[in-house]
Amino acid sequence: MINEDAELKKMVWILIVVVAFLVTGYLSFKKLKYAVWGATAEATVTNTFDTSLGRRSPLLAVEYTFTDKDGQQHSERDDVPIDWPEPGPTVNVQYLPGVEDSSRLEGHSAKVAVWMFLGSCVLLGFAGFRLYQMASEAVSGPPRRRKR
Repeated sequence: MINEDAELKKMVWILIVVVAFLVTGYLSFKKLKYAVWGATAEATVTNTFDTSLGRRSPLLAVEYTFTDKDGQQHSERDDVPIDWPEPGPTVNVQYLPGVEDSSRLEGHSAKVAVWMFLGSCVLLGFAGFRLYQMASEAVSGPPRRRKR
């Protein structure tokens, strides 16, 4: 019974790491899209006000207009943490060309998700290595030690 509990705990931890890997991988991919395919433009701030999403902490809403590299005018909004520096009359925005409502204030990205993704990659790599070791021992026995 004790061995089954230990195995169950290991499976739960592996499941948690896999879910963290998938979620943070998705968030990291969203960040990567801006790095690879994104463009930057200067935007004119049209309005700023305090807001919130549900019961979350208050946010600063920044509404702005910008012209993309194809010459199209966009009016969009980004909600940033309330302690975000008060924007001036113009701000830089990052956007994905051809994707509607894809802009964000420059610097508004989730770096924590990238670090968590890298951490979950390391943990999954270690788990895969241990699984390989256990499978190898099951097939060919424990590793031989050299005699001196």
